Amino acid sequence: MQPPEHLFEPKKPALLAIVVFLLAAATLMWPMALGQFLVNPMSDQYSAGYSFRLFGAEMFRATGAIPQWNPFLFGGMPFIGAMHGDIFYPTAWLRWILPTDVAMTLGFGLHLVLAGLFMYALLRALKLSWTGAMVGGVAYQLTGIVASMVSPGHDGKMFVSALAPLAFLALLRAVRDQRRPWFGLFAIVVGLALLSPHYQLTYYLLVASGVWTLYLTFFGPEKPTGSWIAPIAMAFGAVALGVAISAIQALPFLEYIPYSPRGAGGPSLGWQYSTNFSLPPEELMSTILPQFNGIIESYWGRNFFKLHTEYLGVVVVALAAFGWTNRERRRLLWAMTAIAGLFLLIALGRHTPFYRLWYEVMPMMKKVRAPGMAFYLVALPVTVMAGMGADQLLARRVGRRLFWIVFGVLGAVALLGTVGALQPVAEALAEPQQAGTVSANADALQAGALRMLVVLLVAGALAWAINAGKVRAGIASAALLVVVAADMWSLDRNFFRFSPPASEIYATDDIIDYIRTSDGQFRVFNPLRVYDGSILMAYGIQTALGYHGNEVRFYDDLWGGKNVWRNQGSQQLWDLMAVRFVLLPSVQEIPGFTRVLGPVRTTSGQFGVLYQRDDPQPYVRVLPGAAKVPDDQIVSTVIDTRFRYDQVA
Repeated sequence: MQPPEHLFEPKKPALLAIVVFLLAAATLMWPMALGQFLVNPMSDQYSAGYSFRLFGAEMFRATGAIPQWNPFLFGGMPFIGAMHGDIFYPTAWLRWILPTDVAMTLGFGLHLVLAGLFMYALLRALKLSWTGAMVGGVAYQLTGIVASMVSPGHDGKMFVSALAPLAFLALLRAVRDQRRPWFGLFAIVVGLALLSPHYQLTYYLLVASGVWTLYLTFFGPEKPTGSWIAPIAMAFGAVALGVAISAIQALPFLEYIPYSPRGAGGPSLGWQYSTNFSLPPEELMSTILPQFNGIIESYWGRNFFKLHTEYLGVVVVALAAFGWTNRERRRLLWAMTAIAGLFLLIALGRHTPFYRLWYEVMPMMKKVRAPGMAFYLVALPVTVMAGMGADQLLARRVGRRLFWIVFGVLGAVALLGTVGALQPVAEALAEPQQAGTVSANADALQAGALRMLVVLLVAGALAWAINAGKVRAGIASAALLVVVAADMWSLDRNFFRFSPPASEIYATDDIIDYIRTSDGQFRVFNPLRVYDGSILMAYGIQTALGYHGNEVRFYDDLWGGKNVWRNQGSQQLWDLMAVRFVLLPSVQEIPGFTRVLGPVRTTSGQFGVLYQRDDPQPYVRVLPGAAKVPDDQIVSTVIDTRFRYDQVA
């Protein structure tokens, strides 16, 4: 179906689209132009990601090769096998030529633009008008589950989310249009997604791509003629080729799994672990009113914390509802609804019986957690339907009854929140221990509801005028895009928290200078996070512990369990790991150590006290013999002070 002729179509549609997506990203990314770094103290990139990427970039520039071993954390671990972010993804190339912090920030910004551009291309291929495709593109570019990933620093999730519309586009061209080279593009997308390297989101994308391929092959209005075997076989072949592209990362990772926390008997397994960070059903309210459950520090939901949002946008939700007035595209609408419904059930995780079936039946699902991240494949179909709804609105095909139902229901929610009627609901849903947080969130909830009400009033007035034919096509297109973007931006901006450049936030201080000027090889023990996570790695300082999540599980066991470290007080282990320095936030006596510095303030603003070992232990030992003991006695034997670790391995 061709778009109605009276809809706005610019002379250079693709060029104007790129400009719009760049401008939309710039409204959030502009501090980058001032040299600021897109991290915050709660971001994984601040506490670990920057250190990983700096090390990889410096080693590549120095040696011309990707490092294979990280000696700085947990006594040492494989750099490729244990995974340290986007080692082989194209964003790594930016770090070879640009400062690491600039390259990391630019990587986020580029993928914001690509998310919108790829969605635009998909919608144009689905024969939407320029405005419909732009509305869908901007909506997806700025949708909460994509844009807010900058807050926790989850770049891999953003990369895969940005690639998802391109995967759908490649399959559309390959299957519907029978243009076989597009299967090659799909293979490249699969390979890139796996190199992101967010395997879980890529897994979800492959499932969604399978559903999309089945729709295109068997149910699409322009399904291919002839045998169905060829497109299905070629889709499988493209997946296999994509997996092969990623082998440089995947094979070391698969080899490492038995030694990781996800290996058999490791702590990162089981129903409870795998269903952590499921999306609680009451948080579906955040798709239209994020402040209901609180944003970032104000979050009071059932998960441990939350640094992102599932906000879809009230204008986008309204337009998606309008999309159902297109009777000629009902098959596409049902396909998108099926994909959204499937991944909503997955995102809800432990909160529905469905996930138990998914967990038991689907391969590898017992080795991952946080099913809530599947919500990006709810946002994608919703934005497709919103683009279709924009076309219906611009073509003046939205009935008055549907118009008033959609804006009436959304407006009622906004009005209830504005007058404070939703606060008792939030308090009733919150756990008792969250009573203080939910109470403190009351003003933010009312303000958020008022914002929602204002957006609905503006969007409703505009939609009524467009549907009544009172606005010229070009003005209607521009106004609709501005309203959609403004709605999303007004929420997204809360998650774009910039910091000064890395040269400032990772500047050296007295403690760092003292440690770095010490001779020999040694490790630092930093049990109370005077320096958060793996920050010391950024200074080239080796630590006994750190922050990673996929370290060698037997090393975790030695220290008393992952993230528990019951044995961290064992000086037997300190000696074994050549701990020369101990960092604490306050002064106290440590046998065998002398306070050499502090209390002094660190670059991050915390106070630290540095202790140095009186009798440094060797970093490497050559031993004449070894003792063989049962696996369940290894840890107790090693930490036993009677065990002569300096004589027997």
